[in-house]
Amino acid sequence: MRNTEMKSIRIFTVAACLAALAVSAIAEEPFHMNNRLRIGYDDNVYQAGEATAADGSTVAHEETDSFRILEEVELLLNLNMPRTYLGLRYRPTFAWFSDREDDDADLWHDLDLNFVQRFSPALALSFNDTLRYSQLPELQDENFVVRQDDDNYYNSALATLSYNVRPETRIDVSGRHILLRYTEDSHENDNYYSVVGGLTLRQQLASRTTLMGDLRYQSLVYDEAEDAYNRDADSMFAGLGAEQTFNPKMIGSVRAGVEQRKYDNDEYDDNTQPYGEMSMTFLPSPATRLTAAASYSIYESDVSYYLSQNRTYFSLSVAHDFTAKLSFYASGAYAINEYEADYSLDAGAVDADETSILLSARLSYRINRINWIETGVQYVELDSDLVNRESYDRLRWDIIGWKIQLF
Repeated sequence: MRNTEMKSIRIFTVAACLAALAVSAIAEEPFHMNNRLRIGYDDNVYQAGEATAADGSTVAHEETDSFRILEEVELLLNLNMPRTYLGLRYRPTFAWFSDREDDDADLWHDLDLNFVQRFSPALALSFNDTLRYSQLPELQDENFVVRQDDDNYYNSALATLSYNVRPETRIDVSGRHILLRYTEDSHENDNYYSVVGGLTLRQQLASRTTLMGDLRYQSLVYDEAEDAYNRDADSMFAGLGAEQTFNPKMIGSVRAGVEQRKYDNDEYDDNTQPYGEMSMTFLPSPATRLTAAASYSIYESDVSYYLSQNRTYFSLSVAHDFTAKLSFYASGAYAINEYEADYSLDAGAVDADETSILLSARLSYRINRINWIETGVQYVELDSDLVNRESYDRLRWDIIGWKIQLF
């Protein structure tokens, strides 16, 4: 990891937290701090399984289980002013494993920053930043991307300027910067940054229906990769979408279009694929919420010798409050990553698929105003056809957890 980049990440994290403390004096109790302690069990701490070697043979690794303790501090800021909103969530997490011999501790950082400024009834600016720092990462919860087996940090910053031309017509102009960096030099070929610019026109047809037109441009740069691993690309997206409120209990959205990705390496043809995404939220009762989503698109490849991948993704989540104190949450996600030999830097590569599953559930009971106890489980499975990619499954239990709101 380059020292200047890591220093910038640390400065940004500290500055965001100091800003939260500073503005907490402006409004009534906008700043809160929670502490969360979980004691549990992990049945596969090294993500060991089976991998296919280059000669076609199968290499199997023995699984190692471990007792684990997670200690998490959560800092929350929600500041509402007449024209300004600032929200911040920062979660440093310390994890200790009893039977992980090479390194028995991890430290993770999650930071989410949201800012909205309304200049007038017609003009508004929003900014969102997501920072993730992971040690020995695996299948990521949010984007469900398989990372290399190495510490990394990922940052995504999105700014959008919205202007209401008329009460029923809005234009959104947005820009996004994405950065992925691994800590070890052995994964320099996988470090990249991406710059995206886009324009969305939204037209409300009726009180419950909105149509959208999207146009976006993306530049993807693997700025530290060797010449033999040049995967730089430029992409154009064009599509249409719709949002529909079917009734007060059901809301849905859909987007679809075409992406053309042009690679910097002239030996490869342009890659043109459809893209689409849809989501549905259903509220059968005030105590229950169901959310489903699906998407298909060209996506950045996590394998150095493939230029890109085609990813299909499905997710489903449910939240239910049994009582005012007892809550349940469960989620599932399934992804199919397709790698095509036509877009491989390795002449001997073949078409390959990779599927991944992530299931989790959590039960929480509120003892009093500031104390909760909880239990949870998470299951992860990766099944890969790729050479030297480990296929594995992993089950983790949070046998008992305690959360307290400190202030």
